[in-house]
Amino acid sequence: MARRKARRSASRGFSLNKNHIGGAMIVLGVLYFFSRVMAEGSPVFNFFTKYSGIAFGEIGLLFFFALAILMGILVLVKGHLAKFLIKYYGLLLMLISAELNIRFWSVQEAINYPANGGYFSWPLLWLLERGLKNETGSYILAIKWIVGVLLVGAILYLLYVLNVRLPKLPRITIEQSERPAKKEEKSDSKENARPTITISRPDISTDSIMEKVSQATGKIVEKTKTASGASGSLFKDMFKAKVEQKIEEKKPKPVIQYSGDKPTFQYSALESNLGKDTRIDEEFLVEKAKDLQIKLAEFGVPITIEGFDIGPSIVQIKIKPEEGIKISAIENLQNDIKLALKSKSLSILAPIEGTDMIGIQIPNPQPNMVRLGDILSTQEFGEKMKKNQTSLSLGKGIDGKVQIRPLETMPHLLIAGATGSGKSVGVNDFILSLMFQNTPAELKFLMVDPKQVELEMYSGLPYLLAPIVFESGKAIKLLQWAVEEMERRYTILKEERVKNLDEYNEKMLAESKEKMYRIVIIIDEMADMMISSAANKKEVENCINRLAAKARAIGIHLILATQRPSVNVITGMIKANIPTRIAFGVVSEIDSRTILGRKGAEDLVGKGDMLYMDPSTKFPIRIQAPFVSTEEIERVVGQLKNKYMQNLTEEDIYHPEIVAALEAKVESSKGGFSVGEGGSDDELINQAIAVISETRKASATMLQRKLNIGFGRAARIMDALEERGVVGPQDGAKPREIFL
Repeated sequence: MARRKARRSASRGFSLNKNHIGGAMIVLGVLYFFSRVMAEGSPVFNFFTKYSGIAFGEIGLLFFFALAILMGILVLVKGHLAKFLIKYYGLLLMLISAELNIRFWSVQEAINYPANGGYFSWPLLWLLERGLKNETGSYILAIKWIVGVLLVGAILYLLYVLNVRLPKLPRITIEQSERPAKKEEKSDSKENARPTITISRPDISTDSIMEKVSQATGKIVEKTKTASGASGSLFKDMFKAKVEQKIEEKKPKPVIQYSGDKPTFQYSALESNLGKDTRIDEEFLVEKAKDLQIKLAEFGVPITIEGFDIGPSIVQIKIKPEEGIKISAIENLQNDIKLALKSKSLSILAPIEGTDMIGIQIPNPQPNMVRLGDILSTQEFGEKMKKNQTSLSLGKGIDGKVQIRPLETMPHLLIAGATGSGKSVGVNDFILSLMFQNTPAELKFLMVDPKQVELEMYSGLPYLLAPIVFESGKAIKLLQWAVEEMERRYTILKEERVKNLDEYNEKMLAESKEKMYRIVIIIDEMADMMISSAANKKEVENCINRLAAKARAIGIHLILATQRPSVNVITGMIKANIPTRIAFGVVSEIDSRTILGRKGAEDLVGKGDMLYMDPSTKFPIRIQAPFVSTEEIERVVGQLKNKYMQNLTEEDIYHPEIVAALEAKVESSKGGFSVGEGGSDDELINQAIAVISETRKASATMLQRKLNIGFGRAARIMDALEERGVVGPQDGAKPREIFL
């Protein structure tokens, strides 16, 4: 419900569609003619005559309002050409007004044209008058002819653009017989001297035109050159090019050029808590420190309080045991300390890295929410962004410092966390951080979302290399393609004699060639893929291990998330190949040891509280992950679509090989979507109409998810619904209109 309200509020504003424009033009024209016939003395008619006459003249009024009705009908019928029609409507009005208001029988009236006719075409007539003026005044007739030719040309061009079919006319073709043999040369000389003229009425269909054009490239073109010279050949070549341009069904994939502006979206799309300092009651700190000293003294463990670290959600009491006290003596008293401090959660960091102190971590009674906007707008993130464009905003540490790590050095990430721990929010943080630093030409995502609700908001973004995958079978196809792409990229690097993606892109930049983008594969729930079947588990594990072991150098990275960090999901090989891990709150110590190799994650307080560990850290680092709401994500996605999806559809941005691979998997298992076989296509179209009517949304990705079909078939269904008038045409990043 919150998403729906946000989308409604974001879409509020004043906009005109084809129904508004076309209807207004028709009503304007009908109202004028009705007033002229039925109520000539009415105020409405006088208003039209007074103000419209200034622009178009008395004679041009009838044509102005008649053309308004015609253009209104064309706008309703050809809605996707509304802007084009409005533009050429003004051109036609200018030419018609100029043609009607020139009175070439009176030189004086033409000279005083602005007073006698409309002002709308006065600039055109003034320019022509200056160019053709002579002493006799005969230039007026020349002006009228020039304007007439321009008017006819504009009308023909408009008909051509609108693809209006002209009436079928008989065509005259000249058939000339070939030169006879020498023996029959005399007897056939008379017949060969005269060409045969035949009149035929051809079928002007697409197939017929293509056949005629293909035939015209052979013998007929050669004979036309002989009969009519080079001009006939030129005409046929021009005609062929025009026909092929107009009737070609499969349009080439557009060359997409993205803006290089960075950051890619505005900070204003994200909420911020900057300026709100982390506050805590001093009496609380003093009380907890005394209770801690008293409890440890009861067990013969004397300590001194060395200080406090106050983080967004955690307070760390730094203590220093006296000489001769073992660290294990304090660790074994964890539950007793927790009881004495009356804390719902407690962790012991022994020792604090680089010091001779031990950290006792308890929840902050006055937690301060960390926002993603707070991290992205910091100076630290800006400096990291200058060095590389793969920085991930992890959050803030216990000491309040911003924690940022580059994905390039990880180079893969394994995430685990129970429900409500903040795992999905953390994944969204990483996605937005990468989008913030990279354009769609520099970074692409492959997303797998078995729950179908976590990553669906990013659907239709040009950052996606393929539609978001919801099924484990398709996810395997996606990983298999990634392995093939990895091998292909290594072959390219070998040919170019470079070692990694950065060196390759630098070389391509120096040679003004196309660079290679990074690919980030995100799997939101890996357990669903691993436990679906034994065959799937083996194939998934094999693909992940190959990518994790080799894909770093060629710019392919893995971000794997799971709710169940069990040994059946996170196998030993996967852990060995992915040393960088993040643990949000988990259920048990066993799960913590599975993901981190040590305990601690079971004591996290949730809501973004996490432990981060990579090969450079001996102990996990406790960090508060930033929060980003669904409304913020939708605002960012909206900005990115408006910036990068102008005049593009989802079919334009997806990789055709991946889409074909995903479709092949679905068709082999479910029978496919075949037109004309048992009415299966009609059944799916009817289901799609019902879904669109219920949700009031119309997109291929939505049908893909609701009807459990592939993206290619969902796109074909959308095309069929557009032809039937159920939905409107695709208009860049804007949603389709629904006419139900």
